[in-house]
Amino acid sequence: MAVDYGQKRVGVAITDPLCTIPQPLVTIRPKSIADLIKRLKCIASENNVGLIIVGNPVSLRGEPTEFSRKIERFIERLKQQLDIEVQKWDERYLSKFAVNKFKEAGLSAKKEDIDRVAASLMLEEYLLKRQS
Repeated sequence: MAVDYGQKRVGVAITDPLCTIPQPLVTIRPKSIADLIKRLKCIASENNVGLIIVGNPVSLRGEPTEFSRKIERFIERLKQQLDIEVQKWDERYLSKFAVNKFKEAGLSAKKEDIDRVAASLMLEEYLLKRQS
């Protein structure tokens, strides 16, 4: 499962049981971190998730940003609440790529759509890297 964490919205994507096809699942507008973790826990349980990757918004030079520190804290809380491996994933340019996917298809994208598609692209990158 991939999580594109944002302050207002969180995009979530999952893959099929064979871990070959990533797909956007949902965009969550959590009331709190506790609410978000509860919802992610449900999604993980319903889909037999064994790994969660969380987007890490590093700078263009690959250095941590101020938001990266928030991601670190979120990941720590997630690890405390779920008995699932959690990894950070470099998410540079993913939202931009998601917007481009919609443009290529001749569609306009809502922010909620972009978040879950960005999570799906993150998961796709992870799966491709794992295969190589």
